[in-house]
Amino acid sequence: MEYLNELEQAVKPIYQQIIEHPFNQELAAGTLSEDRFRFYVSQDVHYIGEYSRALAALAAKAPDHSLLLEFIAFAKEGLEIERELHQQFIEQFRIQQAQNIALSTEAYANFLLTTAAYKSFPEALAALLPCFSLYNQVAVHIYRIAQQPNKYQRWIDTYSGAEFDQTTRRLQELLQELAGENTPATRESMKNLFIRSAQYEWFFWDSAYHLRYW
Repeated sequence: MEYLNELEQAVKPIYQQIIEHPFNQELAAGTLSEDRFRFYVSQDVHYIGEYSRALAALAAKAPDHSLLLEFIAFAKEGLEIERELHQQFIEQFRIQQAQNIALSTEAYANFLLTTAAYKSFPEALAALLPCFSLYNQVAVHIYRIAQQPNKYQRWIDTYSGAEFDQTTRRLQELLQELAGENTPATRESMKNLFIRSAQYEWFFWDSAYHLRYW
């Protein structure tokens, strides 16, 4: 997993900023304001819909039929899991549909859709991976330090759970394989796209914490 280690080292400062961000510190403590969590979920509903579109676009570029089917399944399962989770939060926290899409949400979603449309399969996968890998790492970290009881426990359990972890590992394995099959120039582009997505992850959490649309 040499290439994956290279990617993790490249985004380590960003990961550190994410886990130290007040949004995640307060979520772990169970003290995050519900207004901030409502903002986050309402934006995430839009983002996940666009992320699933990007996964579907990536599937169309799959080099073989088995990978095509696998990514269609990722898109379908991811959307269904997220919709169920979002619905639970919508009911629990009385969340309304977002009236406006935040700049962070729009920019991140558009970046992924554009990458899936115009970049190669390995490059697009690298851009899409942080949504799984960084989320998983952050959630596992929060799970370890979370105060109990915690009204955000369902979020913590979902993203640190075995099912999410299994999907993350499969995508990481595939990215490692693709890195070994491609040129140094492609691997460098993959890394740059991976880093950009990690930056957007921070931007998404930061916007939610500050209730900021732009």
